[in-house]
Amino acid sequence: MHVSTAHKILTLALSAAAFAQVLPKDREAMGKMWTFETPPLAYLEQEYGFKPDQRWLDSLRLASLRLGERDNSWCSASFVSPKGLIMTNHHCVRDQITVLQADRDWLGNGFGAKSLLGEVPIRGLTVQQLVAMEDVTAELQADISPNDDPDVIAIKRDTNRVRVQQAADLAHPGYRNQIVPLFQGAITHLYRYRVYDDIRLVMAVHSQTAQFGGDPDNFTFPRWSADFAFVRAYEKNAPADTSANWFRWRQTGIAEGDPVFVPGNPGNTSRLMTVTQLECQRDIEQPIQLEELTHGIQIIQPKAARSEALRMTVLNWQNSRKAVRYIERGLESTANMQQKRDQETRFRAAIDGNPELKAQYGDAWQILDALVMRRRALIPRITFHAASYSPVIQRSLLLAKAFDPARDDLQRSEAMQEAMAMPADTNSLLMAMAADHFERAANWLPNNDPYLVAVAGAQHGRTTINWQAAIAALDQSSLRDSKFVKRIVEGGAALFALETDPGVRVGQTLLPLTQNDEVEMRAVDALISVQAARLGRALYAMHGDGLSPDATMTLRFSDGRVQGYEYNGTRAPAATSLYGLFARNVEFEGAAPFDLPKAWLDARDRLDLRKRMCFASTNDIVGGNSGSCVVDQNLQVCGLVFDGNIESLPNDFYYSSARARAVSVHSEVILEALEKVYQLPLLVNELRGSGPTNK
Repeated sequence: MHVSTAHKILTLALSAAAFAQVLPKDREAMGKMWTFETPPLAYLEQEYGFKPDQRWLDSLRLASLRLGERDNSWCSASFVSPKGLIMTNHHCVRDQITVLQADRDWLGNGFGAKSLLGEVPIRGLTVQQLVAMEDVTAELQADISPNDDPDVIAIKRDTNRVRVQQAADLAHPGYRNQIVPLFQGAITHLYRYRVYDDIRLVMAVHSQTAQFGGDPDNFTFPRWSADFAFVRAYEKNAPADTSANWFRWRQTGIAEGDPVFVPGNPGNTSRLMTVTQLECQRDIEQPIQLEELTHGIQIIQPKAARSEALRMTVLNWQNSRKAVRYIERGLESTANMQQKRDQETRFRAAIDGNPELKAQYGDAWQILDALVMRRRALIPRITFHAASYSPVIQRSLLLAKAFDPARDDLQRSEAMQEAMAMPADTNSLLMAMAADHFERAANWLPNNDPYLVAVAGAQHGRTTINWQAAIAALDQSSLRDSKFVKRIVEGGAALFALETDPGVRVGQTLLPLTQNDEVEMRAVDALISVQAARLGRALYAMHGDGLSPDATMTLRFSDGRVQGYEYNGTRAPAATSLYGLFARNVEFEGAAPFDLPKAWLDARDRLDLRKRMCFASTNDIVGGNSGSCVVDQNLQVCGLVFDGNIESLPNDFYYSSARARAVSVHSEVILEALEKVYQLPLLVNELRGSGPTNK
């Protein structure tokens, strides 16, 4: 891949003296999530004495996958055999197993297909292989002048984006084509994916083994989780032929100090955000998220013991809460924020030091600051002007949409049908969640907010509102009666407008609020993206291909070394062992979340407890990297990423490898477990180089 001519000219036009104040650590702060278009070959050669060629890069890319639904990916994965076998994390397919298992409890007991005939189709799951990349920056910038007004630029960019997307879909039918902005839109690439949509479950560990240690051990190291699963891609009802690109299993374990590479799809990072943008996250976005997760867990957890779905919800929310909490703490750290301020000060000084650059980019921060202030005011409205967990409000909002003259006939018809079909039943859990939504909303929205007034009903005007009582009163709405809803639908917009039912009134109030909020937020975000792209262009011109762009849930690769670190006055080893797994189980007397399935306890004497369980490395990862293979210089499997430590979470906005670590399941324990706990010799043979068989 190459940089567009326009960017080459821009880079050459900038004086090196203008960036004399920019330090190497500012470049390092952007991290090590390298794109395949512009791999840092000189850096890799200097750091590891290894300069990968194009064949190595292509093999790394084509064996690596993005996992999820076709238009909603959430994890990474890799081909690990020539017959379509795919390795990923158990937690990446946990929800799908919940649906597949019916009454067979594959989550609790594990699952292992004894042959190809036993592999179970997973409806809706896909893996996507990145097969081509194209620089479309010029196409996205077509007809845009630097002198254009920012809102005009935003409109033109959207128009160009639609045109490029449609042309790609027409030229490459059957593929998924994605427009990928890098450096906040300074550069734009078009990625083309081959989609495998016949995916079948091959093997899944016991859920408790995958999540051993639960929330206490989450985002920590040392760690003892066997968080892995295998699925297989099929084509024409046969295992897909992936013999051209797959990762072979390393026959010997890795040691501390060994270089390793992680190809995967890291989710969004915020390393290019300004200090003002990060302060908005710290002060508004993250506190709201943390409140919702914390309160929700408290409400749901007492009922989770009786419901596997609720237990999984609690587990997912606990994971999210811990991530948000420690990212927020990173932003609250005076030292961390000072690093960002110093970095931004040097960047701004470099721009101001060159009259031409100052004229082109110098006002971007000031404009961004004003836009972020508008966004700060919008976030609570966008968050709390919502139907929350109330079936009555959800149904009311659907009816309001059904009679909204601004919508076309199809949109109104769909909303009407959904309102008619929607179950109106409620329960104590939903009512508690809805009441909590409004209790939190009252702390973030003004007292006279129209939505709060409508839901408060008869309590409006009181100093303190009992939101549980308000939700209970609203729950008595006639909207719970399907006959009433049918009468409203048949009566049309005029009857709906005159209806005095309190539930209907809430929907009538909420719809224009949500519409106005969404329009304003889209406008603000579009203007922010214009200014962010200006800063991205300046930064890219400064560093060129030696810089890692923010993550975008698209394929990257990260380099690092297997390495322990100092913590809590001691030192974490580079790797843990099976000895530690059973010791931790005993030390906590087998109590959850440190309990082990009977199959693991029964296999203890068969297992080689010296086998390594998990390991830490300095690879740069974030959410989305879950399920990424860890490979060595020869592209052999060393492990499987499933987490990062607490110290890695602030890397979301400022990268450092001092104590941040990626945490992976070691390849040794995967084979040991498959052979001696799950007793799947055919799968073990396939990983060691033999093909699958129906025998």
